[in-house]
Amino acid sequence: MSQWADLPKELLEMISKRLDLRVEVLRFRAVCSSWRCSVSPPSFDQEIPPLFLKLPPPFRTLDPIFADAVLMQTTICRMEFLCNYSNSSCSLAKSSLVKVGESKHGKLQPFHPLSNQETKDSFMSLNLLDLKFVQLSKACLLKWPGGISVYGINKVVVFPLSAGCIDNCELGILAIYHEGKLGYWRYGDKEWTLLDDRNFEYDDIIVYEGQFYVVDRWGTVSWIDSSLKVIQYSPPLYGCGGQKNLVESCGDLYVVDRYLDGERRTWKDYEDVMDTNDNPLYEDVMDTNDNPLRFWRLMNKARPMTVDFRVYKLDEEWGTWVDIKSLGDRIFILGVDCSFSVSCRDLSGGKGNCIYFYDSLYVGERMSGGAIHVFRFEDHSIDNLAVIPDYSEIFWPANIGSSA
Repeated sequence: MSQWADLPKELLEMISKRLDLRVEVLRFRAVCSSWRCSVSPPSFDQEIPPLFLKLPPPFRTLDPIFADAVLMQTTICRMEFLCNYSNSSCSLAKSSLVKVGESKHGKLQPFHPLSNQETKDSFMSLNLLDLKFVQLSKACLLKWPGGISVYGINKVVVFPLSAGCIDNCELGILAIYHEGKLGYWRYGDKEWTLLDDRNFEYDDIIVYEGQFYVVDRWGTVSWIDSSLKVIQYSPPLYGCGGQKNLVESCGDLYVVDRYLDGERRTWKDYEDVMDTNDNPLYEDVMDTNDNPLRFWRLMNKARPMTVDFRVYKLDEEWGTWVDIKSLGDRIFILGVDCSFSVSCRDLSGGKGNCIYFYDSLYVGERMSGGAIHVFRFEDHSIDNLAVIPDYSEIFWPANIGSSA
């Protein structure tokens, strides 16, 4: 420790300026007294104004309360609890997955990595000297100020126009919306830019090796260059599943093919409930909350549930898809706003060769009628996490989000 404590102050200042998360700043200050003196603690007294975005149609409401959306950015971490023993320098006692966000006053707020459910537990009760945070992935979600997710947005990633994208005017967003359209919006734009006017069947988007990749419903993977051009990267998979996800694992890109027990919504369903100006169609009959009945019915239409998975990896040399029969010690996590993988050896109670995912019957004002499930490759079984509590130990806290 003495060698680390003797690092030049100028070097410590340079390191501290590269810390993006407040949890990283707190952890940095917890190393030793010299590190603590080199950087000021983050303030938790002054309210941080949220990043309001005036989204153009089709994401707007007539209610002025929901005039602006809020970009919620979180980080998924492996939180390691470290314990000192007399016979060794430092031994890993426990490691769990947690999603870290910030409250309006900048305090660290934990969320469940899959369901996005806010937990009542606080990091402030933990000794940061006993913790290590390893960043696994980042996630973005668009919400209205009241905490309701923006309906119609399926996936969002921040698309910076420059390496130092910190101001609103430099912010760009890539989004899959209306169950398949791929669009781009820059802060201040009056409308969305449709990146592909021939394909409205995109399923997922991911940042892989610093590049943006998308996959459509047929399993064709494409990448998006700096000029927002969509370039095909792989041949079609033609998997029989109803929904595709992209997951990075051990440096490779995988396509997860999800089989459903019914038909999904498509972009055509949204076309039927929008007018030419992308506003919800109002009918003569309104519901009890004065919402357009046709649009409200779409929002409350039950979604199909997951019944099976298959996983594929591209053989780049031969240009063919390889059907993966086992994930080994890897765990795939398919969250609401991001997907990632982790080794079960790095987690407490972790069991490999499985996929954690969230199934929700309904979307709209809240995720409802759903729960976290676990798919096990060895027998293709699917269980609600609530009935296999041992599998919930990989999350912190373990009892959050296991049931509806």
